[in-house]
Amino acid sequence: MLKKVRRPVNHQGKVENQPMSKLDAEKKRQLVKIQSSHDIEVHPYKITGNDLTVWSDKKEKYVYVSKAVKIKAIKRNIETKEIQIELIFWAYDKWESITISRGELTKRELKKQASKGLDVLEDFQAGEVSSFLSKQEKTLKPTNVHSGIGWDIVNGQLVYKHYKIITSPSTPSIDSTYSGDFNLKPNGDSYDFLGLILKEVRGHTPLELMLCISISALIIGMLNRTRKGNFDSLLVHIVGTSTIGKTTAAMMGVSLVGSPIPKEGLLQSYHGTKNAMAKTIVNNYGALIVFDESTMNLMDSQNQSAFIYEMSHNSDKSRLDKDSELKETQTWSTTIVSTGESSILGKANNNEGLRVRLFEFSIDNWTRDAEHSDTLKNELYKNYGHVAPKIAEKMLELGPEEIANMVESNKEYIQKLLPNSKFRDRIATKFSLMITPIELIKMTFNIELSEEKILEMLIEQELKSMTEREMAPKFHSQLKQYLIRYKRHFKHGTQEVIGHQEIWGKIETSSNETRCFILTVMFDKIVKELGYSDTKILINELKKMGVVLHEKNKNQKRKSVFSKSEMKQREETLGQAGYAEKGDYTYCITYEGNIFEDIV
Repeated sequence: MLKKVRRPVNHQGKVENQPMSKLDAEKKRQLVKIQSSHDIEVHPYKITGNDLTVWSDKKEKYVYVSKAVKIKAIKRNIETKEIQIELIFWAYDKWESITISRGELTKRELKKQASKGLDVLEDFQAGEVSSFLSKQEKTLKPTNVHSGIGWDIVNGQLVYKHYKIITSPSTPSIDSTYSGDFNLKPNGDSYDFLGLILKEVRGHTPLELMLCISISALIIGMLNRTRKGNFDSLLVHIVGTSTIGKTTAAMMGVSLVGSPIPKEGLLQSYHGTKNAMAKTIVNNYGALIVFDESTMNLMDSQNQSAFIYEMSHNSDKSRLDKDSELKETQTWSTTIVSTGESSILGKANNNEGLRVRLFEFSIDNWTRDAEHSDTLKNELYKNYGHVAPKIAEKMLELGPEEIANMVESNKEYIQKLLPNSKFRDRIATKFSLMITPIELIKMTFNIELSEEKILEMLIEQELKSMTEREMAPKFHSQLKQYLIRYKRHFKHGTQEVIGHQEIWGKIETSSNETRCFILTVMFDKIVKELGYSDTKILINELKKMGVVLHEKNKNQKRKSVFSKSEMKQREETLGQAGYAEKGDYTYCITYEGNIFEDIV
């Protein structure tokens, strides 16, 4: 009897590889050759090696047609119903692959691919290749693909479109693979990823918050698609220097859905036009997307403001095509995070609406330190794309109705914690979308996050934002500094105009109050200069503050700013000749006390 020889085992219990024999190496080479072969026969055509041939009855043998080309796959898009053909062909010295529409299999359209190396320069070649591909096509079965991301209604059932389509256990499965611009294919191991969450994320509140922000995309997408809610896309901007881990935090949020590797996943650069950036979020109904480094973008304040509104409104502007026909509106419904070293709101217009739609977080450290950040990034590059599908499965199990109830219940709780403001209801709704994921993570993975600490962080941020968000208090404060700076342009009491002095209005002061009568045309200019876009809305808000002195049923108050001897100055300022007996219309803004008393 032969003695059994045990193969060496390493310290991890794995069998060590032994040197490969010549026979084994040859078998492996042959196997690789078979696997990489593109030989195929579809009568009367045959591909052998790198050549496409056709049977000739006259010559009683196969004759050369062109360099090899064949259909690798037929893909049916379940959203658009379009058929795409993936071709593989030999181009000079290697195999190339392109994807074309089924309508491009004709002789005429195939010749257009000659520039990419397809061997169809001659008419007879294009004709034979078209004929061969048409015959081969009939031997293949199409595979389903989808290009949209997130929640959708397919075959009458609610599904979550990821790399594969996630369906409810009680409904038929749908076989389809993602074929879009992002890398959603799960990588690594789900247990390793959850281990990373437990070890490196749980217990550090900023990263716990980013987990919740990422999953909020699934909630927004589901409730909007099922009409159980009507939410704007959630916009979050992370502000800070390059050393606080903001990009690492954003990568962690993206990794729940797909690849966090820049340019191949949902972590996108902010370097692009407004339209190009908006295009990346079209048909996204529940997957976090990140625009990294907003400082790279050169949009002015008007375009920046328009971009914020467009992203939050879930649709682009109506546009005409080249035939002056109205294009189909592009839509989305998700969560969008941006990062940058400076504030977006500081660059955008000073509209209240922007500050309700975009949340800016200026947190000192999104990761504990540089080592923590490096550890996270190294693991995230290896493991990603596992969490969103599992959360979607749990949400399908619960159903949209239950998810909506969870959001509403959390909203009511958060409202009681928020400071009173006219935006409290809207802010509570958005914070609820960031808090509800805590429950979903607990239900799905049995991982508990610190709800109390996350809420504290959100409420602290709201307290910082209130003055910035409410335009009237902010403008009132800015205008005070403006008036102090340009005091020389306002008449005081019976003061006469000196020389060619430009006059913007009149100021009356007492120890108890300062009244600033600002000519309407000059007030509009100041409003725009300070970055506000709508004088009427601003005045209405200032009236609610009780700092506008006005006539009954009006926003303005007449005031004699110019004397009869100052008609030339009046005409230069207002563009109106003559003297106003009852005074000119002004906006009268008031302040407590004498705002100039401490000014030398």
